[in-house]
Amino acid sequence: MKLRQKICLSLCILLTMLLLCGCELELASPESLIQPPKSNQEKLQQKQLITSFLGREESLIVPEALNTANAYQYLDLDMDGDEEIVAFYTNRESNFMLGFLILDQSEEQWYLRHKAIAYGTDIHYFSVRDLDEDGVVEILLGVNTGYGSMKELYLYQLHDQELVDISNGDNITYDQITLAHNEANGNVIVTARMDTSILEGSSNITVYDYTYGSVVPIYDETFTGYCSEMRFDQVGVNAEGVYLAMRHNHFVNVLLLQETQEGFAVVMEHPLPYDYDTMSENRLFQDENNDGILEMISLWAPELNDSTKSYDDYIQVWLQWDGQEGLIAVDAVLESYNDGYRFSVPLAWMDSLYYDFRSQDTIVWADFYAENDNMEFETVFSIAAIDQLVWDNMEDTDAMVVLGNNPTKNKIYVAEIQKEEFNGFQVDASRLISCLQIEGGERK
Repeated sequence: MKLRQKICLSLCILLTMLLLCGCELELASPESLIQPPKSNQEKLQQKQLITSFLGREESLIVPEALNTANAYQYLDLDMDGDEEIVAFYTNRESNFMLGFLILDQSEEQWYLRHKAIAYGTDIHYFSVRDLDEDGVVEILLGVNTGYGSMKELYLYQLHDQELVDISNGDNITYDQITLAHNEANGNVIVTARMDTSILEGSSNITVYDYTYGSVVPIYDETFTGYCSEMRFDQVGVNAEGVYLAMRHNHFVNVLLLQETQEGFAVVMEHPLPYDYDTMSENRLFQDENNDGILEMISLWAPELNDSTKSYDDYIQVWLQWDGQEGLIAVDAVLESYNDGYRFSVPLAWMDSLYYDFRSQDTIVWADFYAENDNMEFETVFSIAAIDQLVWDNMEDTDAMVVLGNNPTKNKIYVAEIQKEEFNGFQVDASRLISCLQIEGGERK
């Protein structure tokens, strides 16, 4: 019997056995082979559920300005212990119609409870907050108007089965917005509106209080500069406030707005002499040392920069409000994202040290130096990040101390210590190693 005939006979026997055993032979369909994971499947089902409540000309959108990059959120709007779905949508046939849906459940079935319609090109801001602490939440929706940088704020409130627009058609316009606490444990709205019609530019800062169903301005002041950022947080021990970054040509003036016994007022002003808008990696305000208090960044410039280093590479000095009219340094960091390390300069050393950036072949050194008793400047130590290949081919390394390495970046971190003591401070390898943090590597 030929080989082909034997194969056909074997297949016939196998098929007969399967049929006699009552088994079914089911071929996998293309659809079953490309089933997404369960989590993705659930997301798809949720999206299909939400879109079923939209009109033919409407579609879900992901607001670019919100922290959560989602087209919908689960929130307990009526504080009954069960979450509703808030979904953002736009009208594809209208360049300016958008808003949000509120979906609720009854007997395990979702239904459309409310639909808000607003007018703008995109959603800029969304927050759900009980502004006056009366047990009923307010919904804040900010939209880009399409007219320059101007935005418009819509305010809604849930009354029984109705979504009521409490803006009453008089919507707040703004360029920057944040919410802040007030002394009555409620919440106020802080906005900045910029005037670009004059050469220097100015920003109108307004604080709105929501009380008795109305939004009332309780503070209004105009400052020079463009308000590019505002941040409410804890700014001191048992103290909260709003930091305002007012940009001018080549410098930023930082204001601290706080509620006092006489009302809201600017309690601190501090200029930062750099154009921070050109700094791609750094945020102006953040809790740098994780103590729960918001700090602001300043730059410690090198005395000489003989390299390609830019503002992003300068030592960052993080300042914290001292509770009066000044600031205190809480951290000083020489950080290189490209080289994968952070070097924390001891704060006690700052008043005695200066530094330069110096290029030597392919290596950029940071030289730290101090003034001696003879009023002469002497280099104390230098640090650098050196490519592994360059390090392997270097001959004169006896004077260098290896502080750590980074196999991901292929970097070796080294120091040259010229003086073991300056102004009463001791400098050795272990002290410098303790100042070094390496991303994805290890210290010696």
